[in-house]
Amino acid sequence: MRETERIPFHANWIWAEHNDQKNDWVAFRKSFSVTEVPKQAELLISADTKYWLYVNGRLAVNEGGLFRESLPGCGYADRVDIACYLQPGENVIALLAWFYGNEGRNNVNSGRAGLILESASLGLYSNESFLCRRHPGYGKVSGHTPAYLYGGDDISYRAGTDCEGFENPDFDESGFEPATVYQNEVWGDAYERPIPLHRLYPLQMLKEESTQGTVHCFTLPYAMTFSPYLRVEATGGEVIQIYTDHRATPGGPGDNSNMYNGHVFQYICKKGLNEYRFPAYIYGEHLYMEYTAALAPDVGVCESGFDCDITGSFHCDSDILNRVVEKAARTLYVCMRDNFMDCPDRERGQWIGDVSVQAPQVMFLLSKNARKLMKKAIYDFINLRKGDVLVGNVPGANFSELPGQSLNAISELGLLAQYYHYTGDLDVLQLAFEPAVNYLKLWSMDEQGLVRSREGGWPWFDHLNNVDAPVLENEWYYSALSFAQKMAQLLDDHRYDAFLAQRKQSIEAAFEKAFWQGKHYSSGSVVDERANAMAVLTGLCPKEHYNDICMVLISTFNASVYMENYVLMALCEMGFMKEAYLRMASRYYNLAVNENSTLWEDFFILGTTNHAWSGAPATIAFRYFLGIDTTDGFETFTVNPVKGLFQEMEASFATAKGQATVRVKGDQVEIIEK
Repeated sequence: MRETERIPFHANWIWAEHNDQKNDWVAFRKSFSVTEVPKQAELLISADTKYWLYVNGRLAVNEGGLFRESLPGCGYADRVDIACYLQPGENVIALLAWFYGNEGRNNVNSGRAGLILESASLGLYSNESFLCRRHPGYGKVSGHTPAYLYGGDDISYRAGTDCEGFENPDFDESGFEPATVYQNEVWGDAYERPIPLHRLYPLQMLKEESTQGTVHCFTLPYAMTFSPYLRVEATGGEVIQIYTDHRATPGGPGDNSNMYNGHVFQYICKKGLNEYRFPAYIYGEHLYMEYTAALAPDVGVCESGFDCDITGSFHCDSDILNRVVEKAARTLYVCMRDNFMDCPDRERGQWIGDVSVQAPQVMFLLSKNARKLMKKAIYDFINLRKGDVLVGNVPGANFSELPGQSLNAISELGLLAQYYHYTGDLDVLQLAFEPAVNYLKLWSMDEQGLVRSREGGWPWFDHLNNVDAPVLENEWYYSALSFAQKMAQLLDDHRYDAFLAQRKQSIEAAFEKAFWQGKHYSSGSVVDERANAMAVLTGLCPKEHYNDICMVLISTFNASVYMENYVLMALCEMGFMKEAYLRMASRYYNLAVNENSTLWEDFFILGTTNHAWSGAPATIAFRYFLGIDTTDGFETFTVNPVKGLFQEMEASFATAKGQATVRVKGDQVEIIEK
């Protein structure tokens, strides 16, 4: 089951001859007439892999198509209203379609290129009446190999071919041929796209910042995903290489000695005036172009991204906290597109633990549209499970089960619980309840009454040192049991009550005896603040231990940025707000003061300079320091600010009715709703 309806196409899948070529770019055209312009003219379009739609020469869709899969073996279809682009009489639609022919951590390759399009109101149905040809301008950049952790490829564009301008109504179609019709043997059903089409921002022109030989550097206003633009007079044949400061990205902690190549672009000039914007995007904060001094092009970028706004902000009398929250918002936004991404440069994978950290940030920092991507992430996670195993990095060919992250997602602290808490949307619980219980049944209990460890694909609970996996696995499992009980109550589904209660009681009876060491929780000689924090958040830790646990959390620093989220939450839940702030200010200092507009992957080992799991301080600032909460999607909300931590605090965030601002000064609280 998906959150949207299946589209019963009546048109045909089409492409050029031989639809199994990798990195294949094909141009399509179709002429049609309307006697008068309708108020609405919907097209349904599905493509493997991406498309750009033009109507009468005007760009109507930038980077359409949503990565497979919606359900196993199935894809998506876009619904596009093109009425505003039509004119009485003759009209032309044109599409540039790109078949990746590869796959990675964010997409699945069907093995065959294809495009299907129909509009019942306009009488348009893709078939051999559509004209097409392979676009001779597009090719591969020689001498560079991407890491292929995600789908797509480098792009080389040669200007001046006889296909240039194919999107214009008066283009000479004589070089085009009837499209080839293909049977639907690989694409499966198409479900309506559950998220909006990506937003394309206006062109921003850039000024050159520096030059070193033939390498010219242009600084962007902030980290963004964007399409490069250039305008230049040339004699013909000159080559411009285009890349960003994220051309190669180090691996994360434990893998930081390896470098992973991203995509690069190349433009080969024609004689005379060249003006071109690349259709696909790259990511960075600095744009580099290699060209000879004789060219001197005008350079710009068109930012693109998820169709939502950064509506949240937070300010207090701590510059460190203010800067980290600001960076968290930018980090969150550039890690959203077809799916939530861990990073837009190295992997673009929907690691489900990362999304669980992102979930509350979405509610506080972004406009309402962003919640659609959260809901899609939940449907991806549940619908694309492998048997009873819940995996991360779906949709994607390189999925993997990290039991710690999958348990997180179905726990009281994770993606499902956070989404439900802030929206009250029972649909996701109805979808997830039985698969969550079936996943929990994969564990067995040992003779002590604790869970036996399951390695899954990767027995990972955090990067870095002193990870107390036995304690953490029991805690995450226990928290997932607790949320399954809550789902059962909310759904009035009591089939598994006995199983859930027995497992919880077993862990409760064994946990303290097995792991409490007098001043901290541990399965051995390691003192891990992550395991001690989770004991608090799951409720397994009695309150009489709180002072001892606080001492662990303010003196032990093993956690990566991912698990730091839960350490800070535990301090706040115990009431140690000042200690939480001081730990945060110390640990996030380097992330706050560096020149990047986004948050690093780790506190010390750089990895990516933009990573999805790094925005915990935003959650802490809104949820704990200001005490903002809602259970109905911000139709209403409560404010309970902490006293004495800051002299002043102010935050703004989107509500169901508009925008709210909360100002705190001393004991005075002012709430303004617009």
